[in-house]
Amino acid sequence: MDELQMEFFKNKLNEQKKGIEGTINSMKSHGIGEQQKDDPDELSNYDNHPADLGTDLFHAQLNNALVVHEEYLLREVYDALGRIYDGTFGKCEFCGQEIEKERLEALPYTRLCIDCETSKELSMANLNRQRPVEELIWDAPFGRKYLNKREDDEFEGMDQLFDLVKYGSSDTPQDMGGYYDYEEYYTNELDRQGIVDDMDNISNEAYRRQLPD
Repeated sequence: MDELQMEFFKNKLNEQKKGIEGTINSMKSHGIGEQQKDDPDELSNYDNHPADLGTDLFHAQLNNALVVHEEYLLREVYDALGRIYDGTFGKCEFCGQEIEKERLEALPYTRLCIDCETSKELSMANLNRQRPVEELIWDAPFGRKYLNKREDDEFEGMDQLFDLVKYGSSDTPQDMGGYYDYEEYYTNELDRQGIVDDMDNISNEAYRRQLPD
């Protein structure tokens, strides 16, 4: 790469650096990413709906992620400027070959050529697929029956949740479609709660009728 091209990419990186620094300073000046400023002012969250608190937490995490992403890009730009000064800019860190000019124009802070980047992504994808064989027998998390590979009468996560919310939740009974209490709403007849074997479904009255006089 000649000096004219090197100067072009140096100016491009400096422009990106200024833009990213401006974005970070603007985010910090508006308190984006500072979760404490977005917390409710009340001493207690008792009267706040859980969905509202969940929304606040989601936005706080989103803002934090945006700040971290911009700071990561800024570090990449600084590292690329350092490679210009030490003469290694434009060379792939894996294979040592020249990075394509078109790729540098799109991502001047890139470290890898397109072939090495593709190979790295494929390697990571294969690594993610190499999971322990024991996971093949695992059920869906939290006992979500519509994702389970088998149907059974075990006391699973959703059964535990339903038993818990029978004592009350943030929804009142009149919010649940005309039900009079929580137990009526969260009792699922299809799950045959409390019944493991068909014999468990025999009532005491039916059993007494089978006894000899």
